[in-house]
Amino acid sequence: MSPNDIVRVAVTVAFAQAGCDLLATKLVFSKEPYTRAVSAMKRVGVKRDKAAAIEAPVAGKSAASIKAADKYAKKVQRAEDDFAEAAADVARRHTPPSFFTSLLFIILFRVLATEYSGKVVAVLPFTPFSILQRVTLRNLDAKAVGDLTGRGVSSASQACAFMFIYILCTMSVKFYVNKLLGTTPPKGADKGFANVLESPKSQRILKSMGADLDSLK
Repeated sequence: MSPNDIVRVAVTVAFAQAGCDLLATKLVFSKEPYTRAVSAMKRVGVKRDKAAAIEAPVAGKSAASIKAADKYAKKVQRAEDDFAEAAADVARRHTPPSFFTSLLFIILFRVLATEYSGKVVAVLPFTPFSILQRVTLRNLDAKAVGDLTGRGVSSASQACAFMFIYILCTMSVKFYVNKLLGTTPPKGADKGFANVLESPKSQRILKSMGADLDSLK
């Protein structure tokens, strides 16, 4: 047990996330296809906002007013569909980097978990409640935990395994490194795979396959 173990896990997580973000920026987000897709989405977004800003004609009893209201509704819907397709295109380009980052962290977890298996990485300043102990004491060696009581630790339950430290690092270090170096999808394309599913093209494909579109919302 050493503070160096905690620092090492945190630094490893930080470097892994930084490497993924920098590679994604170099190979995907700084390339012309991505910047063109974002620009197209912004242009379509402006058109959608302009179409929605126009006051909707009141559908009266005359054929002309009904036709005008129907034309307006179709124009707004077409603008919404175009924006949804553009947003799906941008979100689709974020999927491969996210997938490979997740895959790398799964591999990293397996490697570090094997290295720190049975080892007490830290001592908590409190005794965690029973449910949390399933994580903090996971895969710890009974002898290593028992040795803590002879080192001035009031309870062996204060022992902390690698998994808990890793979870804390992914929730803090990984998050802030991604915020600092990562590329955030523009507003409207930040739902991830949901943007792809909500695009009109995907909706038509799912409908042709007999999927219940209401259940997917």
